[in-house]
Amino acid sequence: MQKRFDGKAVLVTAAAGGIGEAAAIGFATEGARVMLSDINAEAGEAAAKRLRDAGADVEFIQADGTNEADVDRIVNATVQKFGGLHIAANVIGEAIGDAAHGPEFHTQSLEGWDGTMAICLRTAFLGMKYQIGHMIENGGGSIVNVSSLAGMAFVPESGAAYSAAKAGLIQLTRFAAVQYAERGVRVNCIAPGVTPTKAYYKAGPEIAEMIINRMLEEQAIKRPIETAEQAAAMLWLCSDEASMVTGHLLPVDGGWSAR
Repeated sequence: MQKRFDGKAVLVTAAAGGIGEAAAIGFATEGARVMLSDINAEAGEAAAKRLRDAGADVEFIQADGTNEADVDRIVNATVQKFGGLHIAANVIGEAIGDAAHGPEFHTQSLEGWDGTMAICLRTAFLGMKYQIGHMIENGGGSIVNVSSLAGMAFVPESGAAYSAAKAGLIQLTRFAAVQYAERGVRVNCIAPGVTPTKAYYKAGPEIAEMIINRMLEEQAIKRPIETAEQAAAMLWLCSDEASMVTGHLLPVDGGWSAR
């Protein structure tokens, strides 16, 4: 039986763990050839090895998604290795510096603001710039970005920088979707709900558990979401099953945004 992504070349960023690795596993399991990229070379190589040991056709390349030359390089490397680029999953994004602690607006440092904007929004802009450029020259493709519930509504723990960047990513997704629809490129976005990854615990386990428990109180389905469940939504958006879906924001949040 043919798999959903047989013969497809896929690029996944932030693929060394969390939602990114889950997406890479999902695409590879469904027959794709997958280029994993991450700034963490050791963790990225380990993720690629796990997939290779399971029989997947994958490669890893270390890159900084905020650096334009690096982004150009990973797209070109994917095309050269796999003969094209059909799908891209832009997963990079977290609050950094003091922005990671969700400071009140008036206490946010410029460094935390700029750094968070770079890692959450610049990475997606640069990724799509080079991904779309190749796709429109080669018959089209599909892109999925990873935003956040903080880009949709007030989540105090996320802080102003992360919230603004993730809201910007939603609009960037919609803009690209409309601009490139007639040239065969679909662009969509997911907004994960409570999906505990390492990023949740950077502020410490007690703070992470407090945030998780508070958000679960507002979630209709009262359990954390698995990274594989986020990946499943991403795969659907990139599949032929979603051929008429573009510019869409899909919350994968257990009903949090329905309230």
